[in-house]
Amino acid sequence: MSHSPLPARPRLADHVLPRRHQSRNEDIWVLHDEQSGLAYQIGLREWGLLAQADGTRDLEGIVAAATRSGTHASVSVLQTFLVSLHQAHLLADGVASQSEPAEPPPPRPLEPLPDFLLACDGQGSCCRLYATVMFRPLEEVVARSLLPQVFDAGEHPEQAFGPLIGSAPCGATSVGFVHGRCAYLGPKGRCGLHAAGGPLGKPLGCRMFPALFVDDGHVIRIAPAVECACVLASLGQTEGGEPLVSPDVTTSDKLDPGIHIARLPDMILITKKRYATRDELVTWSKVITQAPPPLDVPGSFLALAEQVQQWGLDPLAADRALTKPRRVTPDDLLPSLIALAERTEKRLRIDGSWRSDHDLALVSLRAIAKAATLLSTDLAQIEHYAAPTTDPQIQASEAFYLRAGAHGHQFVLNDAPLAQGLHDRAVRLVLARAFGDVFSPDERDRDPVFRHPLALLEATLRAHGLLRDGLLR
Repeated sequence: MSHSPLPARPRLADHVLPRRHQSRNEDIWVLHDEQSGLAYQIGLREWGLLAQADGTRDLEGIVAAATRSGTHASVSVLQTFLVSLHQAHLLADGVASQSEPAEPPPPRPLEPLPDFLLACDGQGSCCRLYATVMFRPLEEVVARSLLPQVFDAGEHPEQAFGPLIGSAPCGATSVGFVHGRCAYLGPKGRCGLHAAGGPLGKPLGCRMFPALFVDDGHVIRIAPAVECACVLASLGQTEGGEPLVSPDVTTSDKLDPGIHIARLPDMILITKKRYATRDELVTWSKVITQAPPPLDVPGSFLALAEQVQQWGLDPLAADRALTKPRRVTPDDLLPSLIALAERTEKRLRIDGSWRSDHDLALVSLRAIAKAATLLSTDLAQIEHYAAPTTDPQIQASEAFYLRAGAHGHQFVLNDAPLAQGLHDRAVRLVLARAFGDVFSPDERDRDPVFRHPLALLEATLRAHGLLRDGLLR
């Protein structure tokens, strides 16, 4: 198969995420390709060369810049290395074009999810699962000043921090990982940056997690992503927790400008061939958030999906779906479970070659593969796990998952139709029940992350490339 010529001024393409990992007694950089889902391991010396390939230098310039930084190689060695990356479609040519910044919307009132306070357990679960911990330039400087010994980042920031995307400066960086944990996470699960510098020692993304912000044309909806055990452990919290945003911050212009606010389009795709207005979605969502918690949430998701297919965003139809859930059958789940099992096994073949056995991401991926395979190969297991549950913790977690998702318009934040997104959530909830049973009582007692399997499942699905267009399909 022929390939195009090597770029004259090469750089890593923006769909490649470079991350440093210390794992299995090895110190490597992993290049995660978001287009193919593959990951490529390179050594510190190779990264020393690649870090200088910023799209402004030819091969001789890259070698000269790398030499100044302490990495030595000949032009021919560099060329051989870059050809291998180019053949894997990991390179781009020249400086990336900069898009014009979007026009900021007018200030809008903030509307956090009512009656929710987040009580963080300080166990660092979110710091040992995600594939990226993002730092803005000043945040990186603060981190290096507080804990300069991490990866020797004080003197050599490039040793610990790589560009968030590609190999050219992009306005943000990501810190390296040790056994799948953020390098700044202390041995007892406490953030070292928080301990050394207080809350402001941490980057913005860590401070705001797990809040999601969505502009629906009237207000900024704020709801937690159900991706942290602390979210579900906080249910019913009336004191001791913190609001998702400070009560003093009441409008969007008072928020840190670095906070990402997703914007709902004027027209929302609700089925494969049908659209509804944004205002119709707002009205429909309020019906769900204000309704009593349904006892069978997976069945309610399926009923909502069918009502949207038949009646669109009719508030009365939504109310009927919540009071009359549809029984979940194997046919509803099987195609998604088969696709997920195949995708997870592929992810395991890739990540299993370099992640440590006790890396939480690897542990969770193995559990997902086991649960998805169990369900997709034994229809009786689907019937068992899809039956309405009497477990009060599962009932409360699933009802909150529905309410938070509706309040924050989380079911439409991808390119898939709303009806398909609702159906997908039913699959996830049944999968989460089986996924939770993979972990032993001892594991649940030892680590709070295993006590709320729905949150661990949601985080792993999104953070490790197991979703396609936001869905399991």
